[in-house]
Amino acid sequence: MNPMIRKELRQRMRDRRGWLLPSLYLLVLGAVITFAYFVTTEERNGAEIQGSTVGVALFLTLAYSQLALLLLLAPIFSAGSITIEREQRTLAGLRTSLLTPAQIWWGKFVSSLLFVLLLLVTSLPLLSMAFAFGGIGSWEIFSASLTTVIILACICAMGLYFSSAFQRSVHATALSYATVIAIAVVTAIVFFVRMQIYESAQRPAGAAGWNQIPWNIRVPMYVNPFFFLTASFAPPRQLYPAWVACATVFILLGAICVSLTLHNLRRKGD
Repeated sequence: MNPMIRKELRQRMRDRRGWLLPSLYLLVLGAVITFAYFVTTEERNGAEIQGSTVGVALFLTLAYSQLALLLLLAPIFSAGSITIEREQRTLAGLRTSLLTPAQIWWGKFVSSLLFVLLLLVTSLPLLSMAFAFGGIGSWEIFSASLTTVIILACICAMGLYFSSAFQRSVHATALSYATVIAIAVVTAIVFFVRMQIYESAQRPAGAAGWNQIPWNIRVPMYVNPFFFLTASFAPPRQLYPAWVACATVFILLGAICVSLTLHNLRRKGD
């Protein structure tokens, strides 16, 4: 095993956050899914609630809630990974060790991503509860989990880039959160504002479907993690072009961040 991965994992699991964050994470998810259950099963004019309706509501609530929480937690574990080495005066020792810059990055990346994935795995029992009600299948759970992993990997790669570009952890973390807000909130606002303008201009012709919307209006949503997750709920034959385009964008963003991070790690001096 990469010694950086072993060192980072031991340090993270010995820290108080190693057990406190998963507990708080499950507590919040449990509260959210309990609230969604009572809202969904509330009597509505005597109408009988189908189990599949409850299952779909719980699954969607859990999928979006856990993505929002993990987007908030991912920068904590990645944005300070390299800057803390600078602050503790240990980065120079890492550079002069037998570890290559790629091995240093890989150790930081895997340790950051594994802890976030640990949180994702701990929510599987809640997902299985939604699965028990019906309305969703193994494909929906697999595609949603795979999409969430791709998003988190990209966010961790971005956090490591900011960590390699700044001298202080607070600056890297702040810019990581600003990036998360930009891709998750600002892109949606830009899309809906431009969509309102487009629909008002096209009202006599009727509303257009997603594939009929001009590409320059759709582009911001391809970098939006919540739209990426929404696209993963489609059947396998309908993943193209929305899900494939989103996956390509996130993988390219992650690859660019990896390249820039390795460039920063190879620079001489701090």
